[in-house]
Amino acid sequence: TSDLEGFGLVLVEAMSYGVVPVVYGSYVAVHDIVTDGKDGFITAMPYSQAETVAKMKMLMDDNSLMRRMSAAAIKKANRFSLESTMDKWRGLLRKVAEVRTRK
Repeated sequence: TSDLEGFGLVLVEAMSYGVVPVVYGSYVAVHDIVTDGKDGFITAMPYSQAETVAKMKMLMDDNSLMRRMSAAAIKKANRFSLESTMDKWRGLLRKVAEVRTRK
């Protein structure tokens, strides 16, 4: 993704295929998408090539870690699926309807 994003949909798409992201912590929404050390890595700002390379090397050198984080990435991506999003909207609309009927 770019240095500044509103919401990094490309991260969710990649994670849904088991890709473990290594991303800049350059925008707030990245922390809603990636849990650092669990389903990906968020590198500190300002950008550090050495930190990014170290995180990628860690994944390449530890197949068990890569598999665990890949499975966690897929699970996290499911939070942003169409079905999950629709369920959240339905719940929100039910709450709004309940409040309106109480008035």
